[in-house]
Amino acid sequence: MMKAPKILLAVLSVLLLATVLGGCSSMQPAKVQLDDAEITAAVKAKLAADPDVAAVQVDVNTNESVVTLTGRVKTAEERMRAVQIARETNGVKKVNDLIKVGEMPANPSGGT
Repeated sequence: MMKAPKILLAVLSVLLLATVLGGCSSMQPAKVQLDDAEITAAVKAKLAADPDVAAVQVDVNTNESVVTLTGRVKTAEERMRAVQIARETNGVKKVNDLIKVGEMPANPSGGT
């Protein structure tokens, strides 16, 4: 008779786990999500440590080990360096470079 409560507990645990995992907002396995977060953190840290890149102007997003860089930098060299840093980071499969070069455009609305 002691086996029935243990089996019931095991079945309920599996159902609870399936419900929790099934309700996650991402279709990626937890390990992939963690790896993506680690890659993003590593790229951001390398950008922040590099004196030739204005890291606060570059946004980093990672999805399935593909890094997307966005934002604005002052020079093409700064852009190329940011892309190089991302490509050289462990775990990165590909880098999408969407960084814009040049000063921020003036306020088109003419506001002050």
